Amino acid sequence: MVTETSPTKRVWLDGNVVAAEDANISIYTESAMRGANVYEGLRAYWSDERANLYVWKLDDHLARLFQSMKIMRMTPPYSREALREAVLEWARANEFREDVHFRLVVYFGKGGGFRAFRPDEIETGAWIAGGPRKHDDQVRHGLNLCVSSWRRITDDSSPPRVKAGANYQNSRLAAMEARTNGYDDAIILTPEGTVSEATGASLLLVRDGVLVAPNVTSGILESITRKVLLELFENQYGAPAQERSVDRTELYIADEALICGSAEEATPVVSVDRIPIGDGLVGPITQQLQKLFYAAARGEDTKYSDDITPVY
Repeated sequence: MVTETSPTKRVWLDGNVVAAEDANISIYTESAMRGANVYEGLRAYWSDERANLYVWKLDDHLARLFQSMKIMRMTPPYSREALREAVLEWARANEFREDVHFRLVVYFGKGGGFRAFRPDEIETGAWIAGGPRKHDDQVRHGLNLCVSSWRRITDDSSPPRVKAGANYQNSRLAAMEARTNGYDDAIILTPEGTVSEATGASLLLVRDGVLVAPNVTSGILESITRKVLLELFENQYGAPAQERSVDRTELYIADEALICGSAEEATPVVSVDRIPIGDGLVGPITQQLQKLFYAAARGEDTKYSDDITPVY
């Protein structure tokens, strides 16, 4: 997996950039007590050539954040445009000159308990924090995953379409099991036994030269990075990607596999349950998708110029 984000000295909290040590939220908020929040994980990429930092897919992330708030009946504490400007204000305040990973979180504050959601019952707030984040060798050499014994949450219980902090309890259980058993991470199956996703990222595989993704009804987050990689594959190879149900045993006979997301970007998978994927090395399509993804996210591919937002 990629390394952890290095914290910065300044965060954005409820309308103001403040020193990290002064960014305090009450322990009595529903966010602190019950994980009542929705959030987005985002990337910004530094360009030496243009001497600027570019936030990748900012508007798409804001759109998904507001969808999560709608499902959770949260009253947005700020407009979409205000949060957009807050992201840029926070990045400028930290004077980043390198690649950054950060989170934009909207939370339920103090109020009428876990049943409350109306603005006259409970307050809402927002914060932004993160920092530089570099890759480790697994981004180049691949991950060893297992299939978890834990099953994926479902749309009729705790909908994965909502990017909510509380949903990651499901992922935490699977990740702890995987690490205890010597794996890098886990793949979680749906209650029906089909492939859903990894603990914090979407899963893609390659079979007979075709990129395959579990469909959005397989208990997955509607990943922005996943959508981009499917588009990049189709544009590069002139063939449609497949979005469909994926069986567990398809993982074992796949030619290639990778996980993807804002944090993981496009990270290869080289084995599942100690069965090598393909020849156990990073495959050519995965390598090509990595190159295409970074070219798009860094603004080198002009087709994605509208998807990068300059900070400075």
